Parts: sequence; structure tokens; C-alpha cells
Amino acid sequence: MKTLALCLAVATAVAIPAAVRAQDVTPGPDEPMRPIFQVPGVVAFMTQPRPVETGHKQAWTWLFLKQPIANGANALAMEWDVDCTAGTVHTVRTAVYQDATHMRTDPGPAAATAPTAGTPGAVTMAAVCSTERPRTRPVANLTAARATAAQIFAAQP
Repeated sequence: MKTLALCLAVATAVAIPAAVRAQDVTPGPDEPMRPIFQVPGVVAFMTQPRPVETGHKQAWTWLFLKQPIANGANALAMEWDVDCTAGTVHTVRTAVYQDATHMRTDPGPAAATAPTAGTPGAVTMAAVCSTERPRTRPVANLTAARATAAQIFAAQP
């Protein structure tokens, strides 16, 4: 339940109008991704991590929400810079969606931080930094991830 509350807090934070933030038109990537967690109301997928510099990796996490947040968004794509050695994550940007429609992309905070246990950042860092072979089966693209999330939501009470 803590993960759901933290996911919704992230979603609500990006729902607040951002007049002072520079707008970015970068959408989340449409590429193969794998499930990394699900809780009632939230299903998350992650793209394959890519090395960007020594100790750092880049990945995108897609959060699909069963219920839209205040601005109508029901999906978020978060780009992460993960420093496995330091144990920190930096949200580079968050793209906000209503179904398949890209609404906007906002920059993340300026500094990298150690993620709080149970948050999307902590789950993403664990998945990115893991040396074990992933146990979840990847989906082909964003359409397949969105469809999988819809099936999971349909099965939830």
C-alpha cells in the first residue's frame, strides 16, 4: 500500500500546473520493456537499462494508473539516471499521458538522491542495478505494456 501512495504522490506532483518549469516535448520511449512491479491501481514497466557513463545507467519507467489523476493523466513515463555505485537516482524528466496522448513532459529535480524504500525510484534502481537475470517476460512495445496493464486492472476488484 505504501508503494501505491508513493506512486500517487509522484503522479499528483506532476499534475500540478508547472508555469515556471520549462516545457519539454520529449515523450517516453516506445520500445521493449518488462514489468517491474504492480500494486492495486498501478502497474509499472521498465525499458532495458543503458550505460551512460561509468557507474551510471539510464532507463525509463512507465507507470500505468487504474484511475486518472486530477489533470486526467493515467500514465507517466519517467526517465531515470541511476548511479548504482552511489545508490542514487535522478529523475531526468517525467512525460505525462492521458491514454496514448502525450500531455506534457516536465524536468525532474536537479539533484540525485538515495530513493526511499518502496518508491518507484527504489524499485527502478533495484531493477537497473541487479546483476541477476530478469524474471519477468518483456513485452514488445508501449501498446503491449498498456494492454497488459489494462488486463491487470480489469482483474483487480
